[in-house]
Amino acid sequence: MNTYRALIFFLFWMALLIDCFLIFTQKTEYRVYTKTLLIPLLMIAIYIEARNTKHSTSQILINVAFFFCFLGDFTLLNDEDSGRFTLGLFSFLVAHLVLIFFFYRLKPFTVKYATFIVITSLVVLSYILGLFYYIWDSVSLQNFEIPVVVYAVVLGLMVVTSINTIKNRSIKRIAKFYFIPGALFFLVSDTLLALSKFYYNYNYSAVPIMLTYGLAIFLLTCGAIRFLEK
Repeated sequence: MNTYRALIFFLFWMALLIDCFLIFTQKTEYRVYTKTLLIPLLMIAIYIEARNTKHSTSQILINVAFFFCFLGDFTLLNDEDSGRFTLGLFSFLVAHLVLIFFFYRLKPFTVKYATFIVITSLVVLSYILGLFYYIWDSVSLQNFEIPVVVYAVVLGLMVVTSINTIKNRSIKRIAKFYFIPGALFFLVSDTLLALSKFYYNYNYSAVPIMLTYGLAIFLLTCGAIRFLEK
């Protein structure tokens, strides 16, 4: 790892830990300086490390996905407002759609791996339906049925396409250690957010949400950089 990447990653983890500290100390008004710094730092890392990449389309896609993550981060600084929550949900929805395209370009669905894709999809679907079991009453009460269902479907497809990249032998190691764990941490983070929003909101619930989200985007960044350097 070169000096620039190490420095940027250090600043990223410092910003994430300070953000969690601000949540814990209930000084959330200062999170505009920490939470919104996470994605720009990772985008800078991708830019520096992939300036000479031959995978320019993939570089554009990951940057677009992260840009919409940044919009979602900024919007969800105050997710108690239903309008801002919906806008934040939409921003991350677009980010996941772009990530789906990014992963699918790395390894499209093929008949050869149809059984693997179907089983993976059923496992992810079962997980999402299990989550709905706990949150659906509150989702219905707040009239979020359509946005939540659409978001869950897109999120699930993002996870499936990320897992499918392991079938690309040239990036199998990157998929195994970065893309798939990154997507799964995104799923965990969004699960915790959904439970906090629609099931049971406890003190400092934003801390595990941010930590798992931070791990997700960090792993996706590391994977993207390693792929773009190939």
